[in-house]
Amino acid sequence: VMYGGRAIDDFDRRVLKIYMDEYMGDFIFDTFQPFHFYVNDEIDYRIPEGDHRDQYIEVIESLPLANTPEVFGLHSNAEISYYTLAAKDMWKQLVELQPQTGESSAGVSREEFIGGVASDIQSKLPPAFELDRIRKKLGDLSPTSVVLLQELERWNKLVKRMGISLVQLQRALAGEVGMSNELDELARSLYNGQIPTIWQ
Repeated sequence: VMYGGRAIDDFDRRVLKIYMDEYMGDFIFDTFQPFHFYVNDEIDYRIPEGDHRDQYIEVIESLPLANTPEVFGLHSNAEISYYTLAAKDMWKQLVELQPQTGESSAGVSREEFIGGVASDIQSKLPPAFELDRIRKKLGDLSPTSVVLLQELERWNKLVKRMGISLVQLQRALAGEVGMSNELDELARSLYNGQIPTIWQ
């Protein structure tokens, strides 16, 4: 369950049953020694006492709308990560809300701006590494050398992908080929100053 798998045999079923007994056993309903999911000076997460629906609703409505990471068993730094990602997402959406057509205050159209950025990036793309020559120069391959060669191979694929996509984008801006969804996303990312998805 934790890794997205399924209970495919009796051993899996046995492990899952033990986990369920450990975390969701009858001890949760023990009135002699109440079980608290989480408790501090301000709040107490436990199974509400009562026999009527209204009593349960009253307890549920008294719970806070926002919880600290400790309630879920997480470190307090998890909240920092959450707010960081939320801020990044908010700024990304704000950037995408800016007008995508017309001319800027400098009198440059959107297509001209994107074409200029694409040409600038294309002129700065480094040549691909010659892996065969590097492999011969390294001689006997150590684990570090293997990792280095793998990373250089990925780098070559990225540089090649960037070069091809930039050429296709410039041809699409010139009207020589159609603007596909992939090229449109690339153009939008370059216009907004973001890293395109196809380069990640």
